[in-house]
Amino acid sequence: MLIITISLTSCIWSSDEKYLSKIEKAYDEYKGYKCRANIKIFSGEEETTYLIEETYTSSKEYKLEILEPKESKGIIILNTNDKIFIEHPSIEQSISLVAIKSLNKQLVIGDFFEDIYKASLIGTEEIDNTEYLVFEFELEEQNKYRDTAKIWIKKKGFTPYKLNIYDDSDKLIVEIIYESFKFLK
Repeated sequence: MLIITISLTSCIWSSDEKYLSKIEKAYDEYKGYKCRANIKIFSGEEETTYLIEETYTSSKEYKLEILEPKESKGIIILNTNDKIFIEHPSIEQSISLVAIKSLNKQLVIGDFFEDIYKASLIGTEEIDNTEYLVFEFELEEQNKYRDTAKIWIKKKGFTPYKLNIYDDSDKLIVEIIYESFKFLK
């Protein structure tokens, strides 16, 4: 029984390592990505949705532009090195902030790719006839509102499909569905 358990455990570990290594190698070939992200934020009984366009070149350089809802359309969050700029077209002003490390890790999928070695493969799932690898990882600077996350990555091509963020009681807080995801060469 012990030998079977050890064999199964080593197979699971090597499967984790194999996929993580392949994803990391594929990601290293690119200079970032561009996509649209449908974001749902769950707060109590309320649900807020956003559609954003995300362009990512590194954890220190990315751009998020809100496309929906209408009242937020055109707001741009631009992270460059150690500063975050927020541009608001309706008031024609820009605000500069010192970059917040935890904000980076929560908002953009690129940080997952850069820290992929921290994830664990928990299984596969088929959605609309496409097979996805499902990974789980702990978020940096955890708190009661954001504790862990799961990400669904297409088994072929390693593009992300969905990222879910959970609170410390394993309740879904944020769901992000990715559309038109393209790696940049």
